[in-house]
Amino acid sequence: MKKLAKIMGTAALCTGLLFTSLSCGSLDLSGLLGGLATQLQTPSLAFKSLAITGLDMEGISFKCNYDITNPYNVAVKLDKLAADISCNSSKVTSLTANEGISLAANGTKTNTFDFKLPYTSVLELAKTIANSKESLPFAIAGSVGLDLSAVTSLSNKSLSLPFSKNFDVPVVKPTLSLSNPKLVLPTLNEIVTSLKNSGMTATKAATLAASIVGGKSIDSNALSGVDLPLKVNFDLNVKNEGSSTWNYILNSIALTSSDGNVINLAATENKVSSASGTLPVTATINTLTASKFVTQIINKTGTNPKFSFDSGVSFPSLGNSASIPLAYSTEVALSKFGIAKSN
Repeated sequence: MKKLAKIMGTAALCTGLLFTSLSCGSLDLSGLLGGLATQLQTPSLAFKSLAITGLDMEGISFKCNYDITNPYNVAVKLDKLAADISCNSSKVTSLTANEGISLAANGTKTNTFDFKLPYTSVLELAKTIANSKESLPFAIAGSVGLDLSAVTSLSNKSLSLPFSKNFDVPVVKPTLSLSNPKLVLPTLNEIVTSLKNSGMTATKAATLAASIVGGKSIDSNALSGVDLPLKVNFDLNVKNEGSSTWNYILNSIALTSSDGNVINLAATENKVSSASGTLPVTATINTLTASKFVTQIINKTGTNPKFSFDSGVSFPSLGNSASIPLAYSTEVALSKFGIAKSN
C-alpha cells in the first residue's frame, strides 16, 4: 500500500507540473492548434466567370476569371494553368497561362486568362452538330498547378487544382466591307467663292475650281488655308456568315488620313438586325483640317486612308442583350474613291 501511494503521489505531481506549465504559457496550445489547423488546410480554386469580351475579323475572344485562396503563412507560386477546350466532347484546342504568378500568404487572388476561338472552327463544328443553328456547346477543363516549395512543413511540394466550365458559343462570323467611297464636291460657284475668300484672285480661283470639278490634278498645297466643306460618302456592308440571330450596331467611325488627321464620320443608319445589310455613311469634312487628304483623293496619289469602325453585336436568342465589341479597320485605296458633284 505504501508503494502504491508513492506511485500515485508521483503521478499527481507530474500532472500538476504539466498544468502549471500550460497555465504559465510555456506551451502556447492555442498557437499550436492554430498552426496545425493551417497546415491541414489546402489551397482552393473557385472558377468565377467566363464571358465573351469581343469579336474581330478572325474570331471570338473570351476572358475567364478565377480565385485562388492560399491558406499558408508564406507566399506560394502558380506554376501554370493548363486547359483543354472542347465542343460536344471533342477537343478543339489547348492553352496554358498564368505562369509564375505569386499568391500572397493568407489571401485570395483573382487571376484571369484569355483565349480566342476562330470563326472557321466554329462554322465547321456547326456543320457536324445537330440543332446548332444558334449556338454550340463548349466546355473548358483544366487545372492550376501550384509550387508549394516555400511551405517547409509540407512533404508534397506541388498541388494541382482542377476546374471546369460549360459555355455556349454563338454560330457567327461577321464580315464587313466598305464600298462606293466618294468625295462629294460643292457646286462650282461654291468652290470659287471659298477660294476667293481665302485670298485667291478671281481668275486663279476660277481656274483651280474648274480643275477640281473636271477631275484634273492640282498642286498638293492648293487647298491649304481654304475653308471649303465637302462630303465623304460610302457604304458599309455587314453580313453574318453564321446562323445565329444577331443585332449589329455601328457606334462610330474614324478616318485617319496620311497626315495623321483623324476625322469622325457619322452613319445615316447604324443598325442591322437581319443576316446582312448595308449602312450608308456620310460625313462632312473641311479643307481647313483635311486639305492634304482632299488633294490626295482628287489627285489619286499618296498614302491610303484608314477607316476604323467601333461596332457592337448582341445575340438575343442566347439571352445576351448586351453589346459585345466588334473591331474592324480597313485601308481604302485612293484610286477607289470616286468624285461626285452636288446636285
